[in-house]
Amino acid sequence: MATTEDWYDALLNAVGLDGNRAILRITTTYQAAGGDGSKVFPPTFPAPGGRTGESIYLLEDRVVDGKPRNAVVLDQVPSQANRAEEALLRAYREGRVQVPLLQIDHSGAAPLVLTSLEFPHRYADAYLRDSLLDGEAFDRTSLGKELLSASLADATALYSRDPGSLIYGAWNSHRKGRQQKFPRVYSSEIVGWGPATGARHAGRMDPANLSGARKGPADSWEFTISAKKAKDEKLSEIGHGNVAPNAQHGGVTITSAQRFATLSLAGLDRIRFGSQPRSAAVAARAALAAYALVADRLAFGGPSLWLRSGCELVVADERIDWVLRGGATESLTLTTSDAVDLYGLAVAEAEKQGLPFALEPVALTPSKALAQAIDYALTKADGDEA
Repeated sequence: MATTEDWYDALLNAVGLDGNRAILRITTTYQAAGGDGSKVFPPTFPAPGGRTGESIYLLEDRVVDGKPRNAVVLDQVPSQANRAEEALLRAYREGRVQVPLLQIDHSGAAPLVLTSLEFPHRYADAYLRDSLLDGEAFDRTSLGKELLSASLADATALYSRDPGSLIYGAWNSHRKGRQQKFPRVYSSEIVGWGPATGARHAGRMDPANLSGARKGPADSWEFTISAKKAKDEKLSEIGHGNVAPNAQHGGVTITSAQRFATLSLAGLDRIRFGSQPRSAAVAARAALAAYALVADRLAFGGPSLWLRSGCELVVADERIDWVLRGGATESLTLTTSDAVDLYGLAVAEAEKQGLPFALEPVALTPSKALAQAIDYALTKADGDEA
């Protein structure tokens, strides 16, 4: 059985591109939690151009063993990255791992805490742009300027403060001028094979069979006997009365599902650290790789996976492989506990080489305008507007 030190030596060799290891690949096969013939519910999307009669699921053909095979997308790459970040944040809050974190604390009418593991655009997010660090606009602080000036040629500031931006990708699209793009080096997605689209109808039965109409908003409405069936008069709009069954998306049955995850060694090699010597850069890339692996194991290393209501999957088989030059593979075993230990060792070794993770959270507060927007969104905005 490989030790943490064995894993770390292999990781150093791989990210240094010193051998035949080309990429790290994780392939997981799942079955639907309900068993053969049970439905799973993929994510839904508007039909192209608003056209009716078209699938609201992402259905496509993929080539497997040289032949087309029908598939439905169960979870896309950005969603998988968010799940990995969510798992990493949960482990951080449970004290299992230490990670760099930028954190916005809002203590207004609707208290809210947001972190760099939740910002949609990671280090480049508008939440950071519109927050204050020690009373100063974040972009104008020395830390803000360091992050915004980071590049693939010198990613030291991002590595130290928000390594997730280097792992999952980030694009500084909310600021003027030509801004940096950091491509993802970790990618994961889940597809279902052989999808057969189902059907269902959904309605609601009111136990008292309420009828009539109402006037006024939901929290202070008045009853009336009849209505013109206009908007804002139906009882059904505030949760009362019967709703006739109507067609809803009906899920799919699949023969199996698979997750395809990769960690790009060539992508990691593109991340440089200014004038740091090669030994330090390789150690830092190993720490980034370990960051990606511990997040993956925390999110996807269990015996089952819950994607959304009606879409739970049970692991049938999983392979973790180094893919070698020429296409051969070298199988590995990495449990969640192993990944946590590997991450801790990799971060410690990179720090010895002069490239530490900044593990003390950076505490920010929202600007006045952002604080007002947060309070309004969480306490006053109606459902349609939200």
